[in-house]
Amino acid sequence: MKVAFTGHRECTVDINALLEAIEVLYRQGYTVFMSGMAEGFDLAAAEAVLQLKERCDGIELISVIPFEGHRATMSTRDKMRYDAICLQADQIVTLADGYSHQVYAQRNDYLIDNSDIVLCYYSGRKRSGTGYTVCRGLKKGLKVINLYADGEQITFFGQ
Repeated sequence: MKVAFTGHRECTVDINALLEAIEVLYRQGYTVFMSGMAEGFDLAAAEAVLQLKERCDGIELISVIPFEGHRATMSTRDKMRYDAICLQADQIVTLADGYSHQVYAQRNDYLIDNSDIVLCYYSGRKRSGTGYTVCRGLKKGLKVINLYADGEQITFFGQ
């Protein structure tokens, strides 16, 4: 079963809460984790999966890259993180040859269309990529686990 990560670029998620949430999902049978590879929560979640690979047999990371050249939009520090994640990912999916105004929505749609559950870092701001992705997941009936509230998990169920 697959987990999609979505979250804000401005992210202060507690890494221990993130690791624990991923490990709990892994123990429930979720073995494939997909990161949209954006700065902030996406990169942190991908790094957490890679950290857990050392003790969780069969756990996989898929890096879902919105377009060729996406890396160039990042800070130098995040480019290094991005490169390290891509080197260790089990699969890389690149959705478009270049940038267009739809690439991020297409990436978010891909994550929801190919997942069974969503693990997010969502402040409640609906006019954001994370808000779009969370709302779309709920509309599709997916369970959404939100780590935004001071490391406490808040779970929503799709309708």
